[in-house]
Amino acid sequence: MQQVDKHRVAAAFSRAATSYDRHNALQRRSGEALLTYLPAWAHTGLDLGCGSGWFAPMLKQRAQHLLALDLSPAMLQQAATRADIIPLCADMDAPPLTEHSLDFIFANLCMQWSNDTAAWLTNWSARLRPGGVMVFSTLLDGSLAELAESWQALDDHAHINRFITAPLLHEHLAATGRQWQLHTATEQLFYPELKGLLLDLKGIGANQINGRRRTGLLGRNAWQRLNLIYPKNQQGHCVATYRLAYGVIYG
Repeated sequence: MQQVDKHRVAAAFSRAATSYDRHNALQRRSGEALLTYLPAWAHTGLDLGCGSGWFAPMLKQRAQHLLALDLSPAMLQQAATRADIIPLCADMDAPPLTEHSLDFIFANLCMQWSNDTAAWLTNWSARLRPGGVMVFSTLLDGSLAELAESWQALDDHAHINRFITAPLLHEHLAATGRQWQLHTATEQLFYPELKGLLLDLKGIGANQINGRRRTGLLGRNAWQRLNLIYPKNQQGHCVATYRLAYGVIYG
């Protein structure tokens, strides 16, 4: 199983903390979709993998106490400027909260950074109080296919993180022993230049590659070839396709 290097992830997101909100278009779309599944009011909620806290003000409106957990101290500092949160700097693969302590969990595009998706779903859903709800979004296999296929034409190094398949995600949800629902969607972002897509990935810290990776800078010749290879739409824009899963688990 491909392991996530948490130190590298934390460093990447810390570097991206101040630029994150200029590049988080996908996170905004997926997070807005998740908000529709949350209760209007709760005692205690958690923004899991909160990042820069973009959704913290909206979540705080729904909770008397809002906890925010992230691996990056710099991201938590950003989040604390946005809303009255209780910051928790921790690894989401080692939940620091007791079972049955939360009324809702909001986990927007963070599950893909877990080293054990099955345990992540089971452990965090166990933190729900009876009647509570956990909502999450994650990337599915096939996301950024255009970029992955373009890179493959240049070398055999990994440039895109691997993402879970929908059937395996269904298995992990069933293993929680709880009631749940899941649906999938496709989102596309369009860029006049390929550089814009790569800057977005770097700007949100999502250029972190786990496993075998290329080292060193991309040469001019390879960069020109990548630009030529990358598929464009009729307007000449580079298309980035994301396959998303939206899940709800009930306490």
